[in-house]
Amino acid sequence: MPATKNKKVSPPKRGKRPSPAKSTKQNEEKAAANRQLAAIILFAVSVFFICLSFINGGGLWGGLRTLSFGLFGFSAFIWPLVLIYVAVMATLDKTDQKIGVKIFEAAMLIILLSAAIHIFGFHGVVDFSENVIDAYNAYRFDGSLVGSGAVGAIIGGAILLATGSSKPAAIAIILILMFLFLMLMTGTTLKKLMKGVYSPVKKVSEYREEKLEQLASAEERNRESFNPDVDLGPEPVTEKSAKKSKKTADIVQFDNVDKKESNEAETNELTESKPVLLDDIIKKMNGDEANSQISKPIEEAAKSSASASALKSVKGTVSDDENDKPKAEYQLPSLDCLAEPKNGRNVKYEDELKANATKLVDTLKSFGVETRIVDISRGPSVTRYEIQPAAGVKISRITNLSDDIALNLAASGVRIEAPIPNKAAVGIEVPNKNRSTVTLREIIDTDQYRNAKSKLFVALGKDIAGNCTYADLAKMPHLLVAGTTGSGKSVCLNSMIVSILYNAKPDEVKLLMIDPKQVEFTVYNGIPHLIVPVVSDPRKASGALAWAVTEMLSRYKTFSDNNVRDISGYNSICESIGQKKMPQIVIFIDELSDLMMAAPHEVEDSICRLAQMARAAGMHLVIATQRPSVDVITGLIKANIPSRISLKVSSQIDSRTIIDTAGAEKLLGNGDLLFYPVGIAKPQRIQGCFLSDKEVETVVDFIKKQEKSSYDDEVMNEIERQAAMEKKKNGGAVSDGDDSDGETDEMVPKAIEVVVDAQMASTTLLQRKLKLGYARAARIIDTLEERNIIGPYEGSKPRKVLVTKQQWYEMNALAQGGAAKDYTASDEKNDDTEIPE
Repeated sequence: MPATKNKKVSPPKRGKRPSPAKSTKQNEEKAAANRQLAAIILFAVSVFFICLSFINGGGLWGGLRTLSFGLFGFSAFIWPLVLIYVAVMATLDKTDQKIGVKIFEAAMLIILLSAAIHIFGFHGVVDFSENVIDAYNAYRFDGSLVGSGAVGAIIGGAILLATGSSKPAAIAIILILMFLFLMLMTGTTLKKLMKGVYSPVKKVSEYREEKLEQLASAEERNRESFNPDVDLGPEPVTEKSAKKSKKTADIVQFDNVDKKESNEAETNELTESKPVLLDDIIKKMNGDEANSQISKPIEEAAKSSASASALKSVKGTVSDDENDKPKAEYQLPSLDCLAEPKNGRNVKYEDELKANATKLVDTLKSFGVETRIVDISRGPSVTRYEIQPAAGVKISRITNLSDDIALNLAASGVRIEAPIPNKAAVGIEVPNKNRSTVTLREIIDTDQYRNAKSKLFVALGKDIAGNCTYADLAKMPHLLVAGTTGSGKSVCLNSMIVSILYNAKPDEVKLLMIDPKQVEFTVYNGIPHLIVPVVSDPRKASGALAWAVTEMLSRYKTFSDNNVRDISGYNSICESIGQKKMPQIVIFIDELSDLMMAAPHEVEDSICRLAQMARAAGMHLVIATQRPSVDVITGLIKANIPSRISLKVSSQIDSRTIIDTAGAEKLLGNGDLLFYPVGIAKPQRIQGCFLSDKEVETVVDFIKKQEKSSYDDEVMNEIERQAAMEKKKNGGAVSDGDDSDGETDEMVPKAIEVVVDAQMASTTLLQRKLKLGYARAARIIDTLEERNIIGPYEGSKPRKVLVTKQQWYEMNALAQGGAAKDYTASDEKNDDTEIPE
């Protein structure tokens, strides 16, 4: 008997059951489709009855028209319009209720309207039998457009019966019911109603106060025409100005960033347990932004603080000739010199924020990353969407999707801050489609700037939340600025300089400006804050930095003699004994790379010494460069300048060079910057303030009218002397060109004869022909290059000889006659060129 095998029967295959989330989504889509279909049908029916009300006809059309007017009377013209409103609201998803509920509310409103028509037209006393007769007559005659119709007669008569034929009571009841159903149908609450009533009254009141303030400000400006010989005194404090100063927004500077972020972290923890709606986030953001709007500019006159002891000079900064001349009281520049900000508050961007937030969450969800929006911060240039990933989601999964996020949002690029310091969230910064310009006037016209104690309090711009941001150079204590051409580097420097000019008098802050490009800082020539004219020669720039080191050491010697530690202690002693205070000095360098090419060792040594020691002496550096490479910003310079500003750079390597992290290459340019001061964990993104050339010229002209420049001749001579010393240290020629170090070598004439005969020059040739060592031959080659006998170094090729044998003989003859001249490379073109006598 054959053995039978038990066959394993597999259960029938079943279809894969859909997930609950998927089925819920399908049900929602089906309900939305049904809702749209019902809205379309309702709209079509409403249009049909509108046509029925206005067009006469016979047959079925006439019967329906008579029925409509008989039931509703004059309301037959209105109720189709109400149904159209319900259909439109349902189509646009403006209501959360079902469409059937909305139709019921609309029907009740129409019935009550018909009843109101009946009540208003009623006269006499009503009973039940008369009410029935009135309803019959209304249906019979209202087909001819008379009265309220049968429905209105029944409901209105019932209300009149309930009130004992009291017409005023019936009118009150019907109006209350109509108001109730009107609010239900439109979704209006009492809170919204009261807000709608209060808002126009508030706007009218604010507009009236604003006009009064503008008139008062215009009258004040007309009275205060500028006269440098008249002391206008401080501006009187009025009740309006006091109220306005209280309304000015509180601005957080970078010193308080940690405190602000910790408060935000606590708020985030409190709200983490309950769900956050996107509409609530946008409403909250709009409210915060409205509260942070900067008040209208207020003109502030300079405070009078002159005294007899303040006429004494400070050694090394102000010339002694100034003390013999009586000076008018210096006034700080007027805010009228700066352009007023353009008002851009009427721009509607709530829909854009909501759409981007939804796209952002959906994009991350499509890649398997579950997140939710917890906050939105809209700045002048970018909007930061703060998302909170679900448990178990790595941050790296979000940061790796930056290009995909930019693609789905149709943005030029996004920057991801993961995580946001002191927050359990990841920040995704998306560029705004409509960028707003931040002006310097709206940044410095705040109580935060006016009440700053430091004279080196500078305006930077607005952060990503729209708050004004400042920096105190005295606390930084030095600043490094980098950015490519067109990124806004020069505008950033000009904003800092003008911020100082608006806050400090010439005897409080002195400026030393170095501008190798000769076009950025020359506009400031002639202001009394400058120690010397703007330095544009790279060699003199090296001498200016060397003078700054000498001045720093001199100040420390003065501090040591007076037993104080820093400039604040010394100025306290000067104030107590009636002597003039020692001014702070800020050194602005516009292009460091050019200085590093001209005199790298001297410039680096001076910058490092100043960066290490100058803070206590009241001297501060602000260095800018458009090439943040390691050969320009060396390790020593970076180590001694902890505070940095990075505008847009060309590569991630440059970004890491300036701020030690990536991100600056994704900035937008035009003032978009990362501010990385000492003391914070991550760079802060800021939209820098804009300052036009015309505004700078206006401010400079105002200051020049106040006081003329008084350059210190001793400082200028010292800079020339330091520059000459640096040239000698470097083995370069002195300004005359005849007494170079190479001429002390007796072999130079023989070396010239050798290279002229051979018509080629190299160190090896001199070693072989003149039997010299390598070091001596190399020094002679450098001397010949400085005297324009030979050309520059060209790699492995021999150097070109720029003079012929005949020219050399002529030069020798003239040199013996005492009229030797250096030849330039242009002499090579014509051998018969006459030698100038």
